[in-house]
Formats: sequence, C-alpha cells, structure tokens
Amino acid sequence: MTTMPREMDRSTALRSSIATTLGRVLLWPMVSLLITGAAHFMLEAIWPDLRTFFTPAVLAPLLLAYGAWTGYRAAASGGNILTAIVAAAILGLLPVALDIVGFGVILGRGVNTGVLSGVFGFAVIVFGSLVGAGFELSGLTLRTDDRRG
Repeated sequence: MTTMPREMDRSTALRSSIATTLGRVLLWPMVSLLITGAAHFMLEAIWPDLRTFFTPAVLAPLLLAYGAWTGYRAAASGGNILTAIVAAAILGLLPVALDIVGFGVILGRGVNTGVLSGVFGFAVIVFGSLVGAGFELSGLTLRTDDRRG
C-alpha cells in the first residue's frame, strides 16, 4: 500500500477548506439573490412597464449590498481579498444568467442588452465585495494593532 506525500494531503485539505469556506460564505447571499432575482423577473413579466423603473441606477445599490455582504463574510471567515473576489465572481454569475436568459431571451429584450446588464451586475457585485472585504480586513488590522499595545 502506498501513501500519498504530505504535500498532496495538504493541497487536498486546502482545496477542501477553500470550497467549504466559499460554500458557507455564499449560501445565504446566493439564496437571497435568487429570491430577489425571481421576484424582479416575475414582476416585470406581469407588468412589463416596470422595466422603466428597474434601471441600473436603481438596482446598483442592491447589488452593491449583496457584494459587500459576500466580501465581508469571505474576509470574516478567514479569507483574504482574493477569496472575496472569487466569492463575488461566483455570486455575480447569477445576474449574468438572469439578465441574459430571463430578461434578454424570455422577456425578449435581446441577448446584447442582457449581456450588458449582466456584466454591469457582475461588476457591481465584485466592487461591493471589495468594499465589504476591505472593511472587515481593515478592522482585523486595527484589532491586531490594538493588542500590541
């Protein structure tokens, strides 16, 4: 029977740890964003004129908040700024899919419009994640400095 080198055990454990952390960080923001997106889609499917009210300027603060939530949780769970960006990129795929498939194809706005809206939503979530992670990481630095006395 052969044994795996310690390096392989550590890299497997690290990948498993990162996947577990990302899963915990993304669970509730993803569930909440799915519910928000489904409600937005249903409202516009029922009342197409709402399209003029749900503009990027209206949706950006909401997506920014989802990103900040994700980035904050990623940093608070022991991650770093890169972890927050990866988590936000994963979460940011939801608006891309909703905008391209839901609004672009199903509601007939066009794929190009859906792609543009999806990329905007993706970017705003990543920007929010940087804010949330930066907020949490700067607090950790301050708390560490305070202990040194």
